[in-house]
Amino acid sequence: MSPLWRDQLGLVNFILHRGAPNDPAAVPGGLVALAGVPLERGLRAYSGHAQALSAQALGQVFPRLAGHLGEAEFSALAWTFWREHPPQRGDLGQWGGALESFLQSRAGAASGLPGLARLEWALHEAERAVDSELDAASLQCMATETPDALRLHLRAGVRVLCMQPEALALLTLESPHSCWLLAWRRGWRATWTPLTAAQAGFFRAVAAGLCLDEALQAAERCAAPGEEPFDFSAWLQSALREEWLGGASAPARTGRC
Repeated sequence: MSPLWRDQLGLVNFILHRGAPNDPAAVPGGLVALAGVPLERGLRAYSGHAQALSAQALGQVFPRLAGHLGEAEFSALAWTFWREHPPQRGDLGQWGGALESFLQSRAGAASGLPGLARLEWALHEAERAVDSELDAASLQCMATETPDALRLHLRAGVRVLCMQPEALALLTLESPHSCWLLAWRRGWRATWTPLTAAQAGFFRAVAAGLCLDEALQAAERCAAPGEEPFDFSAWLQSALREEWLGGASAPARTGRC
């Protein structure tokens, strides 16, 4: 390992408090103090900046989680998460995907925090998804093709989530009809809505690339006892209005849809 690389690695470890913070020997060698500023003080300024940046970056992606925990607790969480799962890219908007599993190991599913993080990351990914518009011309095949030959295509960023009751409670859904939520981007802003079990089954089948006939069967199969039957006409109207649907296609038949 070259001396320069060793010094750079030592600087990163020191900023992340991986060395002994009160041990002068922990200060990386080869670094030069600025005039009038002790070296250790300068390094701790870097560490303080990184800590503030961790809370700022994570708070932009997980505002509901930040609001639930409060500023002090969320800041401590962000800094611990930063040190254990530091950003891998210069774009901090790509940092935070591991927070759900981090909270799962720290707080457990019963806290509701991992599920809340899952929803907020899905919303974040929806807002960063590639731009896609409705291919209106492709919908013409819906008038000519049978359900076993027709496939629907969701827009980028549409995602179905299964949530624990504790996470739903944090969203003020005290008595939800099911554990399913839908996250997507409407215009430039991400949003979410509860789903029935039948709706979730339909969405998941469409996302998996199944034909319309199989998706309708999935909706019927997944419906909870006493639940209203899945209404495809109502779903299609909502899909067009809420910008869920990207288009349709009728691939060549292969003996099964």
